[in-house]
Amino acid sequence: MNRLILLLLLALAFTQCKRDKDPEPAPEISGITGEWHMVETRYQIGDSTVVKNTTNDEQRAFSIRFDGVMLYDGYASCCAASEYMVNGKPFTVVPLKDLSYDLNCALVDCMACPTLTITQTGDDMTIESCNGMVTKYVRKK
Repeated sequence: MNRLILLLLLALAFTQCKRDKDPEPAPEISGITGEWHMVETRYQIGDSTVVKNTTNDEQRAFSIRFDGVMLYDGYASCCAASEYMVNGKPFTVVPLKDLSYDLNCALVDCMACPTLTITQTGDDMTIESCNGMVTKYVRKK
């Protein structure tokens, strides 16, 4: 009888593991989900374009979750965009899992872009914000 109870508990434990797995991402964002490493930023100052190579800079871990939520060191962005244009196709971000925010978010006065333009080809991705800043990433392997 004890063995039967133990086997049932083990079976229950293993079936719970399958439920914890994140769902597949929507087709519009399947190419951008995962972990990324920033390699360059580009922005305007007056008439000049400033390009900064960030490949060797210390960086926060950046990833895009199955539901489109962008995470920095595992925390949701304080001032997240609600929509992306991914390779020309719109995607509305709707968190499907609980979010954790960095405590510093309480100090941030958000002026987030409502929409980010994301271009992704293979392991390269570019994110352009409404203020003209362009950030380039490569997929972490």
